[in-house]
Amino acid sequence: MEKRNWTKEEIVEYRKEHGAFFYCNKEDSNFLVPKPFGIGWTINWANPLSWIFVSVITGFLIVRVFYKIRLMNQEKKY
Repeated sequence: MEKRNWTKEEIVEYRKEHGAFFYCNKEDSNFLVPKPFGIGWTINWANPLSWIFVSVITGFLIVRVFYKIRLMNQEKKY
């Protein structure tokens, strides 16, 4: 099974067969694919880059929250 970039028509056909809520196609090497409804793009969850992208964003948000909590605790001391 070789990965390749799928066309929009192939993606639409894949969604008709497998459902449109999450796009998880191991044969498709696209990182971003068009949304089935509305405007914009969504992530191909079978692509390893999508998991790295989500992990980096989540890690950034967690670090930011802990940093804000730490600053708030330091302000209470003074």
